[in-house]
Amino acid sequence: MNPDAVGTAARSARLMERACASLAAGDSSTMRVQPYALPLVAERGEGSRLWDVDGREYIDLNMAYGPLILGHRHPRVVEAVTRQIVDAGSQLGFPTEIGIRVAEKVRRLFPGMELLRFANSGTEAIASAVRLARAYTGRPKLVMFEGHYHGWSEAVFNRYHAPLEELPAGDGGPAIPGTSGMSRALEDVIVCRWNDLDALEAVLLEHGEEVAAVIMEPIMGNGGVVPPRSGYLPGVREATRRHGAMLIFDEVITGMRVGAGGAQEHYDVRPDITVISKALGGGYPVAAFGASKDVMQLVVEGQVFHGGVFSGNAVVMAAAEAVLDEVLEDPDAMYKGLHDTADALAAGLRHILSDCGVPHVVQNVGPMLSLFLVDEPDVELASYRDVRAHGEFARFIDFQHEVQRSGVFFHPNMFEPMFLSTAHTSEDVLAVLERVEVAAERSLG
Repeated sequence: MNPDAVGTAARSARLMERACASLAAGDSSTMRVQPYALPLVAERGEGSRLWDVDGREYIDLNMAYGPLILGHRHPRVVEAVTRQIVDAGSQLGFPTEIGIRVAEKVRRLFPGMELLRFANSGTEAIASAVRLARAYTGRPKLVMFEGHYHGWSEAVFNRYHAPLEELPAGDGGPAIPGTSGMSRALEDVIVCRWNDLDALEAVLLEHGEEVAAVIMEPIMGNGGVVPPRSGYLPGVREATRRHGAMLIFDEVITGMRVGAGGAQEHYDVRPDITVISKALGGGYPVAAFGASKDVMQLVVEGQVFHGGVFSGNAVVMAAAEAVLDEVLEDPDAMYKGLHDTADALAAGLRHILSDCGVPHVVQNVGPMLSLFLVDEPDVELASYRDVRAHGEFARFIDFQHEVQRSGVFFHPNMFEPMFLSTAHTSEDVLAVLERVEVAAERSLG
């Protein structure tokens, strides 16, 4: 066990009690304050490590839910942001050269984004992408997929983690509102089974002339890591073209994570509209949406409105440029390293849990990884329904608690992936596996 992790979470627990007096549920993001999570109030991070206010050190496999592709406080990012604030300012209220440079570098990685706009979050960028698709096609409906999350805007926030009994009986059906207080915006959304071309084809045959776009995570990441089946993404691309619908890739998670050019580069399938976010900012709040010049002309001409006082502000552009420069220096070497490290972790986890006789599935696409505890051996997890039907969620929480106490952090919700960074080393992987092995023997044996 990591000696730095020994002790109680007394100060974290006290601070969470204090937080609940001012912040609803204790924080400004629901996933950070789940009632089943052990209390952890973070103090600082560096590289692959995180420290809490109780002085305990963790090998961080959460990486702020994915943005920290270079690790905590990467020197290049810190220097770029500091220089921008000190020498030029954080928010200038006008176009800046740094924003132009960042857009040019994004285009090098995502050539389908011939023109793009920056936003402050994935939620904002997705909302704009959906509006753009509807305006360009003149059609109202949107096809989404079970288990996929596209932000919490009125246009797309469905109950993406619905229980099995609430999912449609057929290939697709109406979206279930993701929260109380929503308008009727979801009436133009159809939720379809993912990784099933026949299901999508049936939905498009029924609704095709009304469908503006099909939107998906090209690798499911909000229901755990579930890669597309062989031939699925090319099949979706062909089907959308045949039915006159646009294809939107929500690469908020996968963009610049599974490869320099995201999942669309990894699988060689180009969508009509791309959204990227997390890894682009390296820990700073930024997103982008983009498409061909023809499609984005609607934004150029003002037919589709997009704005935001903080969109593309100079501080996040400085961070994004630092990340992009790091990636563009040698993308092949960078992503080979990330994939090798993640593959080693995945193989080690499989070995440990197999030796313990614990039914499990470990799935990863490069440094985006999920460990699923399941109810029986040799199950295939190819869709949200599979994860929901076979996942042992309560058992996973107990396991995660034991791992966290040993000084390794990943989220206690099995739907949330693990993320690695360039700061994670082979020594980190060995340390994680040693602690996981002890935790598995204690909580799963």
